[in-house]
Amino acid sequence: RATLQVLIVNMSFAFIQRVVDEVTPERTDPLTLKVDLKVHSNQDLVASLETIKQELESRKTCDVERVRKQLKHIDAELDEGKDISPLSLEHLELFQQFLARLDLPSLPEKERKHAEQLGKKLEKKTKEHPLAGLPRSGDTVDNPDGISYLKVPINRRRQMAVTLYLNLLTGPSLTIVSLVVLWYFVPYFTYVLLAYAGYTVIDNAIRPMPCKKRIIQKWRKSNFFKLFVDYYPIRIVRSDRTEDKKVKADNFDAKRHYLFCYHPHGVGSVGAFSFSSAAAGVDEMFPGLSFSLQTLTFNFNFPVTRDNLICLGLGDASKKCLTNIFTADPGDSAVLVTGGAKESMYAHPGDSTVVLKTRMGFAKLALTHGVSLVPVWGFGENNVYENLAKHSPTIQSVQRKLIKVLSFAPLLVAGRGVFSYGGGLVPHRRPITCVVGKPIHLKKEESFSDERLKEVHQQYMDSLTELFDTYKDIYDPRAEPIRFV
Repeated sequence: RATLQVLIVNMSFAFIQRVVDEVTPERTDPLTLKVDLKVHSNQDLVASLETIKQELESRKTCDVERVRKQLKHIDAELDEGKDISPLSLEHLELFQQFLARLDLPSLPEKERKHAEQLGKKLEKKTKEHPLAGLPRSGDTVDNPDGISYLKVPINRRRQMAVTLYLNLLTGPSLTIVSLVVLWYFVPYFTYVLLAYAGYTVIDNAIRPMPCKKRIIQKWRKSNFFKLFVDYYPIRIVRSDRTEDKKVKADNFDAKRHYLFCYHPHGVGSVGAFSFSSAAAGVDEMFPGLSFSLQTLTFNFNFPVTRDNLICLGLGDASKKCLTNIFTADPGDSAVLVTGGAKESMYAHPGDSTVVLKTRMGFAKLALTHGVSLVPVWGFGENNVYENLAKHSPTIQSVQRKLIKVLSFAPLLVAGRGVFSYGGGLVPHRRPITCVVGKPIHLKKEESFSDERLKEVHQQYMDSLTELFDTYKDIYDPRAEPIRFV
């Protein structure tokens, strides 16, 4: 029966993919070479060799200062004495792959020796990792059609179960099914649903947004969210980690308010969601700060899901909600995915499109309240789903029209299944690294000119670009250059 269900899901997504392909022009991936040595022509082989030579030459002309900063960053991440959350095997492998791509002979002697030392340290840590030698997930880029029923560690099954509930594309459906089953089998459950609906309406009308009094710290710190973070896995890192303690303390002072702006939106903004719980180590990484992730107002009307969001301290991304945060206790901060529904339409592996050119509201709010702007890039956020409409202008045109009506993007995406690695609505297991940039401290300005607003906006975009360019080669080397629209 389970096998039949997997086959049905895979066939359904295969059909959708075929329909999408029919209205999509042919495209090739310039980053991937697919050559059959026994079939392709000599001309194809020569062209492939030339492409490889060009890539090797480009690696010899690296930015030494940037490489130096990247090596220091990896060294700091490997330092167990300063580590807040243990490194996953996936992130250790990202570091190893980065070092393997460096052209060591072309580096200055100091950087070359540093890279060699890091390579030895990484090899040792990988062998000593608690999960080393245990069965690994087959959900990889090189195995898109695999199936796994047996020999899966129970902890990975728990991670899958939690992700099914918290995932945007599967959680609401499971909630509705559960409520329907209870309504069908439990006597008088109709009255429970009616009472809950009435409570929701009244609560949404009188509850402040966000509601700090209803945050449950034990729930934030529960193993439930640790399973979710470990599913991908998700890691949050500070770009100022290599600096001294005084500088780091000044950067994130608990007496100030901060607006963490997260990019890219992706399908579900799972990297941003990791700021709402303690599972990724934000409490220890930013002592004295409290985070309120901003989401759609609609989510606070959805049964059960709304209660989880309220217990985590989420807000509705409104101006009033953000103003409440920035005028409350010192240290209260917000996490805002500035790109919104429009940016989610660009979610696809390798894509780095940011909807920000004309979005000034976040900068205006920061200037009004003297809030520090913090750029955050979630490397790998766009890699957990394939966007089936990515190259189809026709489907994207329909989606844009629906956004105006629904306030969210009706995406056509493919991930994996519960037991299959291809075709499904469950996100792929891909490492996501949320790199937090240095804050842009702003003074409170009750009135300011358009030129001042544009200046702050441009300063933020430049800071985000620098953050992306510095850490892309480590955490998402296949990502395209950042593009603002």
